[in-house]
Amino acid sequence: MKNKFFWKFVFNKAPLKSNLTISTRYSTKNYSIKKTWLLYAVLFLSYIFSGHFLSFISFQNQIMPIWLPAGIALVGCYLWWWRFFPAVILASFIFNLSIAPDFELTNIVTQSVLQNSIIALGAGIQAIVGGALLRYWLGNPIHQSNNGKSLYFIFIVGILVNLISATIGVNALSFFNPDYAIGNVKLNLLFWWLGDSLGVLLATPFILTIINFKHFTKQGKTRGIILYSISALFIIISLLTHFFISNTKVNTDKLIENGTTIIENGIYRQVSHSVELLNELASLIQDNPTLSRKQFQTLTAPLFNKSTTLTAMSWNPRIKQTQKNIHEAALSLDYQQEKVIKGTPLNSDDDIVYVKFISPEAKNEQAIGLNVNANPSRKATLAEVMLNFQPRATPIIQLVQSTEKEPGFLIFFPVFEKTKKSKEGFIENNKLLGFVTGVYLAEKVIINAVSHLQKNLFYYKIFEENNPQWFTTNITKPIKESLRKKYSINVAGQFWQVQLFANEEFLSQRRNQDFARFFLLLVVIVTSIITSLLLMNNRQLYLDRLVKKRTNSLNLAMQEETEANQAKSQFLATMSHEIRTPMNGVLGTLQLLKDKVTQNDSRELLKNAEFSAHSLLTIINDILDFSKIESKMLTLENIDFSLRKIVESVTSNLSPILTQKSIELKTSYQNAIPDIWQGDPTRIKQILTNLVSNASKFSEKGCITIELLHKNIDGETQLCIKVSDTGIGMTQETIDHLFEQFTQADTSTSRLYGGTGLGMAITQNLINLMQGTIDVKSTLGVGTSFEVNLPLKEGTSPELIEEDLLDAPELKGRKILIAEDNRINQVIIKAMLTKTNATLKIVENGQLAIDAYKEFQPDMILMDIQMPVLDGIEACKVIKNLSPNIPIIAFTANVILEDVENYLNNGFNGHISKPIEVNKLYAKLNKYLK
Repeated sequence: MKNKFFWKFVFNKAPLKSNLTISTRYSTKNYSIKKTWLLYAVLFLSYIFSGHFLSFISFQNQIMPIWLPAGIALVGCYLWWWRFFPAVILASFIFNLSIAPDFELTNIVTQSVLQNSIIALGAGIQAIVGGALLRYWLGNPIHQSNNGKSLYFIFIVGILVNLISATIGVNALSFFNPDYAIGNVKLNLLFWWLGDSLGVLLATPFILTIINFKHFTKQGKTRGIILYSISALFIIISLLTHFFISNTKVNTDKLIENGTTIIENGIYRQVSHSVELLNELASLIQDNPTLSRKQFQTLTAPLFNKSTTLTAMSWNPRIKQTQKNIHEAALSLDYQQEKVIKGTPLNSDDDIVYVKFISPEAKNEQAIGLNVNANPSRKATLAEVMLNFQPRATPIIQLVQSTEKEPGFLIFFPVFEKTKKSKEGFIENNKLLGFVTGVYLAEKVIINAVSHLQKNLFYYKIFEENNPQWFTTNITKPIKESLRKKYSINVAGQFWQVQLFANEEFLSQRRNQDFARFFLLLVVIVTSIITSLLLMNNRQLYLDRLVKKRTNSLNLAMQEETEANQAKSQFLATMSHEIRTPMNGVLGTLQLLKDKVTQNDSRELLKNAEFSAHSLLTIINDILDFSKIESKMLTLENIDFSLRKIVESVTSNLSPILTQKSIELKTSYQNAIPDIWQGDPTRIKQILTNLVSNASKFSEKGCITIELLHKNIDGETQLCIKVSDTGIGMTQETIDHLFEQFTQADTSTSRLYGGTGLGMAITQNLINLMQGTIDVKSTLGVGTSFEVNLPLKEGTSPELIEEDLLDAPELKGRKILIAEDNRINQVIIKAMLTKTNATLKIVENGQLAIDAYKEFQPDMILMDIQMPVLDGIEACKVIKNLSPNIPIIAFTANVILEDVENYLNNGFNGHISKPIEVNKLYAKLNKYLK
């Protein structure tokens, strides 16, 4: 046996060792400051500059919604341990000092150095604690395969540890900075904590991914996803935060603007309602100007229930001074006691407008009989009423009936006499009977006009026009006045100036509550996404390690399988070569005897012997083909061929067995089917041969039909081959196992019909290689039909079909050199070539072939491959160097396609396999010599 490795592999089976080493942790020992000072400086400066960048989206000077420096500090302490601790303190101190509103470099000593030092210390302690947890417990969060440690990083290092800096920093601010009230400690602590948490969760995996990216080249795609996701997440969160803060400011401004409008409209509603009540009372008096005291009390009682700002209502008749005595007498009669009209008219011709009835009387008895027109201010108001016939309010007055200082105002509503004009109703006369008066509390008007939200939202001051002193306000403690709105309101002819101040404490609490909800939501979202990314990364690391381990194992297995396949292929090739060599003598002798035997009986015996030898050769070829298919080493040609000549060759080769069994073979061609196609003619012939041979095996009589069709399926040209028989047929179970190797209908089938069971398996594999399909239809006891569809293109000029050339070419005067070490094969080839009349010379090895070439100068060389002294390949190379144009044909029992291609690549012009078929031999002679 020429290949010793096969047997060494079979019997020794030595295991191959694995050198698989998987790193499960990334060390920080390589991060010395001397070697990585540039990265150290970059992180230090990044702390400061990223803080300034993030301050643009802050809503407080020293509390940031997203604090990336916390993550930068954590990474630094993880990489350099305590060596980065001073950098964190210094960077934090510089940043906090530089963002002070009144910061000047020259005043650095006068700033809150202690406050910023404490804040910086808190940032350093937090970073060193988080770094210690990473260095000595959890490890690099982006190089974990342990999901538990990733979750610990998220919830302990990423969230819980950040309470350190938040607690220290907020307490320092609350103690030293008056802008951070003690009452807001909890909210400020929450904001600081959430901001640091967002910074750590975003910055830590991002920075570690960047600085270790080259280290993780095999996980580059996953690392890229982490970088892209965190970058996109940071941008989205920053934009959302900026938008939320800006939108909150806009909403606050809108809230204040709407609030001022609500207050203004509320005051107008209160005044209008007051006027409506007076109008209602005036209408009642107009209908009954002589009403009694009791009737007046009855009319006014329900009106008080409609208003909380109304404290008193009165009916004030207008009379001439000459009517004073008459009205005093009537007034005394109404009250059953002496009543006088008080108040001397300002002018001799002034009318008297006195209080006749008032409700409630208990608190207002002293006002009965009072001449309202005797007061200059009220006289001016009454004059405006009489001039415009519209209700008018007095300036702010101090109500005498109030026990405390309580500003109020009066509204005078005119009452005119009614005269009957027609059946349609009454119309007003211009005769003024008097005035209905309402007494109102100014503060209650404002209180009723302001809703609960506006009471919390605003501080207010109300002034009379041209009076710098306010008459009512809700400011009860010192505040930082921030005037938001100032406008004038017409209160029944009197103008009040309204000044509204935003309650910054209330607004701050309201904003902080919204911010707290928003940032809590952000932390939940970021925590969920970062957790998902890290767990995905962990899973990828685990899979990568598992794949690496299994790939190594698979490589070992594939190496073993490859070596086994190589050994098997080499063994089969060697055995094929060893079998084909004597088969060449058998077939060659049978082919030579056909021309010498004339008796019919003897020729029939020779024919049977030749068919049996070809059958044996087919079995050998099937075993080789199946081995190549299993090893995925079978390749296809793509040349032009004649379909009809392939069919004729198959029918000619199988005619002996079909004739012997009295089976008729029919061939049918579809009209206009092309004859020339592109493909592998050898394998197509093999497919057709296997199908017809299979049909002949299972048919005792009847006929076999070959149909050749031309199809166009979805714009693709296909060659359709149908083979039908009238044999024994198959069950569905048999069809299901038909294309399995070494499988036939059952064990009895093998005994009755013979065969290896490889033919149909090889046929299906060849069809699959051509990307075709095969369908089977069968009826038990009736027959079977196979349909093969191959996606082939039409050809133009077919290659020569060597089986058609039966006559020996005339080569008289030509010289042929034969290099063959086997004596029997020498006799066979010499006998085959004698008919050509060529001059022959036979040598036993490659070296003799070289020497003979130099002396003999042949026109063609037939060269065996495996020969002693010097093999055929080396001899071919030498001869080709001497004469590149001489045709040299490889003459060997080796038929493996890769070996044949190797022969052609080394200078051979063609190949003839052993056993030698005389037709193929003559075809080569015709091609190169004739």
